[in-house]
Order: sequence, then structure tokens, then C-alpha cells
Amino acid sequence: MAIVMLAISIVGFMPSIVHPGGRRAPLTLLAAAHGMVFFAWILLFLVQSLLVAFQRVGWHRRLGLTSVFLLALIIPLSYATTVDMVRRGFDLSGDQRVDSQSQLKGELDAPNASVFNFFGLLAFVMLAIAAICYRSRPEIHKRLMLFANIELMGPPITHLIGHFSRLALTPPMVLVPFALFLLTGVARDYLVDKRIHPLTTGLAIGMFASFPLQGVVIGPSAAWHNFVAWLAR
Repeated sequence: MAIVMLAISIVGFMPSIVHPGGRRAPLTLLAAAHGMVFFAWILLFLVQSLLVAFQRVGWHRRLGLTSVFLLALIIPLSYATTVDMVRRGFDLSGDQRVDSQSQLKGELDAPNASVFNFFGLLAFVMLAIAAICYRSRPEIHKRLMLFANIELMGPPITHLIGHFSRLALTPPMVLVPFALFLLTGVARDYLVDKRIHPLTTGLAIGMFASFPLQGVVIGPSAAWHNFVAWLAR
């Protein structure tokens, strides 16, 4: 799953960086720093998974200290990047091909889009910190860390779909591949452990249910728009 996460991130973000002709605004230093730290985090997730698979638990634990450092960078960078997106406008990369009329109607404006970033960041931080706290209990630790990383997949999936679709992006289009990540975690438990761990069930259901709640209820609301405007003031 770490390899798939890396692949989706590269294919999703790289085209507009390598060929910036379709961008609606230049890539900022803040966005670049956020992208590099994000990539380093997913790469660390892959390395840590491989170390456990090859029974290098001691190295896994020592390298785990790096995750605390990266987490301390991801939190402020992700928050600042999202606030900057609200200020500068939605779909600045041009990847997502958002219909201009939809933005004028407020259906897919920057405050609406930011709800997924802010809530995803909050859920990621909570799960990642919990995973670090439960590092002495592997069955809990690995599930918390897996689902923490799944929470990061919303933006890469959105950019990836934008490269291969001429349709205006909608939350349901992103929900389907996001749900596949959740189902893969559930399937792994069933196929390998012959039972689905209660934590896996709870996280999968909770994350799936939160997605439409964010996109349909919270994002379009006036209260959310006022709150985001206050953050970006």
C-alpha cells in the first residue's frame, strides 16, 4: 500500500511540476516544501514497512524517531499550504480542470475544497500521534499508521483523476478510489489474520462516513465559509 501511495502521489503531482504550462499560478516555495516533506513521509512509511517485513525491528524503532521530526514539519506546512490555497484560489495547478461556472456558483470554490484538507490533516495528526503512542503494541500501531496515511491520499487522488478525466471533479469521484484504500485494509485483515480487527472496522467506517459529511454538509455551509475566511484573513 505504501508503494501504491507513492505511485499515486508521483503521478498526481509531478505532471504540473515538470510541465507547468497548464498551471493557473506558479508553484510557491511553501507548496514545494510541503510536497517534499509529504513525499519523505510516505517514503519513510514504505521503508518502515519493509524493515518490519524483513524482521529488522530494531532499525524500525530507531528510524521511527524520524517520523516525529517529519510530523512536526507536516502539521504547520499542511496547514499553511491549505490557508494559502484559500487565499490564492482553488485548482492553481490546473490538474483538476474545475469548471469555472461551478466555482462562480460556489459549488467547488476554495473554501469548499479546503474542508477535505483541514479535516484530513486533523484526522491524520490524531491517528499518527496515536500510532506513535501505541508503538509498543504492534497490532494497534500498524493499523493506526496505515489509516493515518490513507487520510493523506485525498489530494493525490484528486490530482490523479484530473489528469485522466474531462469531467468536472466531484467528491464522489474521489470517494471511490479513497474507499478502495479503506477496503484494502479490511481485506488484508480478513485474508491474513482470518478476522477483521475491530480497530480496522471502526476506522474504515468512520473515515468513509466522514467524507460525504465534509463534502455535502460542512463544506458548502455558510458557517464553514465564514470560519475559513477568518483563518485566511
